[in-house]
Amino acid sequence: MPWSPSFDDAAPDPRLDPYRGRAAELVAYRQKTDAKAPATDVDAEIVKIRSGAMQFLPADTTKLGVEQMKKLHGQRVAFCQLTRDWYEVQNGIRTATSPEDQKKFGQLEAAERAKEKAAAAAIAPKPPILSPTTVQPIAPTAPPQPPVPTAKVIVPPAGTPVGGDNARDHRVGSEVAHADARTEFSGRALWSAMAECSARMALIQARTSDNTKQQQDGYAARAAYVMAANRSEPGAMNLNAAASPVAQERARLAPRVAALWDEYRQRKGTIPNAYWGQVCGGLETYAHNYASKISDARDRVYQEKLKQYQQEQARQRAQQQQQPASSGSSGGYSGSSYGSSSSGSLDAAASRSRSDHQATMQRYERENRQIRQEIRAIDRKYGR
Repeated sequence: MPWSPSFDDAAPDPRLDPYRGRAAELVAYRQKTDAKAPATDVDAEIVKIRSGAMQFLPADTTKLGVEQMKKLHGQRVAFCQLTRDWYEVQNGIRTATSPEDQKKFGQLEAAERAKEKAAAAAIAPKPPILSPTTVQPIAPTAPPQPPVPTAKVIVPPAGTPVGGDNARDHRVGSEVAHADARTEFSGRALWSAMAECSARMALIQARTSDNTKQQQDGYAARAAYVMAANRSEPGAMNLNAAASPVAQERARLAPRVAALWDEYRQRKGTIPNAYWGQVCGGLETYAHNYASKISDARDRVYQEKLKQYQQEQARQRAQQQQQPASSGSSGGYSGSSYGSSSSGSLDAAASRSRSDHQATMQRYERENRQIRQEIRAIDRKYGR
């Protein structure tokens, strides 16, 4: 049985004496050959190394088990013994084992291993160790669909949007790239079509348990932006006010969306969730491009207003620089009350005009900054 060291570091062990003696000889030889080599206390080194090696032994035994730790100790002892034998052979203390003896020892070792193997085979085999298998994810099952209606499903028309038709609403036309989206929503107000897509995504989540919250919110936000941009004057766009009509439009179109679901099942034999995702995705791409055009147009208006403002500022500065010269050439009237009141009224009018124009341009800048932020927020929902 291999030797297992004691947990008591201070307990002496006679089996350490041969190794200690060899270590002392090596230290003496190093000091003899190297005058600068430090004097090393062999006993102190043994205590220090053993203390460091033993401090993890209880934890290792608990983690690896007693049998595994015994095996490791046996390997370490065998290594130390081989190191000692090699040292003694190299220094002439012991003669090397002859090849005949090595062959004999090998045969004895093989016979011992065969005996141990036969004894282990005679023991009743242990039950196999059950290792955990990889659990395959279970796909969520969609809730059962209601039976397909037997009578032909009639889909109600889209009808008039909430608040009535508005001539300024942008209509879905032939420029929509997706063929099915162009066919289904042709001629309708773009914001109303996006509100219907939001209602379709809500029905998909209710009927299939698929999470479409991102699409619902994104389509509704896009509808509100398009509606507000079409119906409001520059500088008066209000997305919060547009959110309420979009929610009402989505609720108004809910019965139509439910009829579309049943009609598709009756006609195709499958649910329309994948088809609706493609159609509404194609319409969203078109709406995104249209919203970008609106933002670019507002930016161009802002830049033009800014240019006009800068030109007006330059003109007023030039006029103010010319006023002292013109007043000085007026002869006796230059110092009169008439000249001073006229100059003061001109300065006040120019100051009021400059302040009004500056306030207008600041308002345009705030509105355009808000529009760009809203477009970026909508685009982030779709990963654009």
